[in-house]
Amino acid sequence: MKEFSHEELNALSYELPDEVEKYKQQGDFEAAEEAIGRWLQRPVAEALKVRLRLEKRLLKGLRENFPHTKEQAIALFQDQISDFGETDLARLDEEGLAEWIFLDGEKHYIHNLVRNVMRMDATIRNRMHKEDPEAGERELLREEIHRIKREKHTSCRFRLRSSIRLKEELFYPGIHLKAHLPLPAELHQISDVKLLAHSDCRVSIDRPDSLYRAICFEDTLQQNQDFFAEYEYTVTADYHDFSREDYEEAVKRKNIWQAGLRESGQYAALEELAPYLEEQYPHIRFSPYLRALAEEITANIGNAGKTACASETQGTVRLFAADDALEKAFAIYDYITTHVKYSYMREYFLIPDIPQYCARNLRGDCGVQALLFITLCRICGIPAKWQSGLYFGGREKVGAHDWAMFYAEPYGWLYADPSLGGSAYSDGDEERRRFYFGNLDPFRMAANNAFAQPFANPKRFFPADPYDNQMGELESDVRGYGSRETVTEVKRAE
Repeated sequence: MKEFSHEELNALSYELPDEVEKYKQQGDFEAAEEAIGRWLQRPVAEALKVRLRLEKRLLKGLRENFPHTKEQAIALFQDQISDFGETDLARLDEEGLAEWIFLDGEKHYIHNLVRNVMRMDATIRNRMHKEDPEAGERELLREEIHRIKREKHTSCRFRLRSSIRLKEELFYPGIHLKAHLPLPAELHQISDVKLLAHSDCRVSIDRPDSLYRAICFEDTLQQNQDFFAEYEYTVTADYHDFSREDYEEAVKRKNIWQAGLRESGQYAALEELAPYLEEQYPHIRFSPYLRALAEEITANIGNAGKTACASETQGTVRLFAADDALEKAFAIYDYITTHVKYSYMREYFLIPDIPQYCARNLRGDCGVQALLFITLCRICGIPAKWQSGLYFGGREKVGAHDWAMFYAEPYGWLYADPSLGGSAYSDGDEERRRFYFGNLDPFRMAANNAFAQPFANPKRFFPADPYDNQMGELESDVRGYGSRETVTEVKRAE
C-alpha cells in the first residue's frame, strides 16, 4: 500500500476525465472504477493520476456513507414512526433534510439519516415522541454566556481522558500499532496544559505550541487494549461586545503589546498574517461563485464604524473598528448563521470542495460552516484560520467540534462559531447568536490551529480523517484504520 502524503490531497482540486465523471454522476460506480483503471494507464500527468487514485478511495467511501435505499430509509423511520411513508421522505428530500446520492440506479441515503432528521425537524421529532436533545445544553450555554458578559472574562480548567483502540475482530496477537491522540495546544485561549497519565509504551509528544498537536504511541500488543492520554488545561478568553468602550479598551491593550510591555498570542505582525489570507488547496479556494458571494454579502460596507445590518428581523448593531474587517467578518457570519442549515455530514474527504458545497447547498456541520467563513473572510482580505478539537457544552459527553478565528484591528485574533450561532438563530436566541461572533464559551479543547496538516510524528498510511485530528488515528505496519474500525472515547475526568 502506497504511503500517504498530505500533498496528494491538493489533487482533489483537479477535474476528473469526463468518462469517469459521467459514470459517477449516473451512480454507476463500478463503471467509474473501471474507467479510472483505464485512465491510469494513459499518458496523462502524474497529478491527474493522483486525483484518479483518490477518486477510487472516494467512491468506496461514498458507498459506505450512503448505504440505505429509499425502501430501507423508510423502514428505518418506521421503526419509530409506524405511519412514516414515501410522502414524508419526499418532503425531507425537498427541504434538504435527507442527503442522498444516486447509486446503482437509485437514490441511496446517508448513514446518519434518522439522527440528522430528528435533530433538524421538530415535526419528525414530535412524531417520534422525542424531546429536543439539546434543550438542556442551550440553557446551560445561556447561563454561561450571561456570566461571561457580566464578568467580561472567562477562565476555566478542565480534565479530559481520551482513548482509542482497534476493534476486536481486527486485532491479532503480535500486531504493531501506532496511534495519534490530540492534545491541547498552548496557543490563543489554551494554557497551562499538564499531561497527567498516558499508556505505558513508546511515546512522543508534540511541542506545546504545535499547530496540530498530538501524542503518538507505538507498541506491539499481545492483548488488545486502549491507547490513552489524560490531561488538564485552562481556557481563558476576554469578552468583546464591540461597543465604543470595548473598542477603546482594545486600543489600549494593543498599544501595551506594541510597546513590548507584555507578550500575547492575540496579536500578530503583518508578515505573520500573510498565510491566513491565501488560498489553501484543496478546500480554501477563491472560486468565481465564492468571490461573487463575498462581494454580495459585503457590498454595503465601505467605511469603518458604519452600522452593520444584523438581519432584517433583528435590527442593526454598531461595530467599532479601525477598518472594515470587523464589519465584513460580521456580515459573513450573519449570512452563514441565518442561511445555512446545520446538518450531519458525510466524511469530509468525500467532499472535494467543502466551502463550495456549503455555499451551493446551504447546509453543513460545524467544520463545513467554519471553512466557508474562513474562505469568504480571506477573499475579503480578512486573515482567518481554522481551530478545532473537542466540545462538551457543559455535559459529560465529549465530541468533536470545529470553529474559526479571524483577525481584526485593534482586537487581534477573534473567534467565530457559525454552527453554534446558526443553532441560536434557529432557536430565536439573538443574544446567543451574537455572542459566537468574536467570542467562545469555555467548554472546548483546541488541539488543531490549522487545517489539513501532517503530524510531527508522521502517519504512514491514509488517515481516517486527513483534515483534522479530534478523536484519534490508528495504523499498523501494513495499513491505516478508518473510523468504523476503531473504538474511540473522550470523557470528562474530574
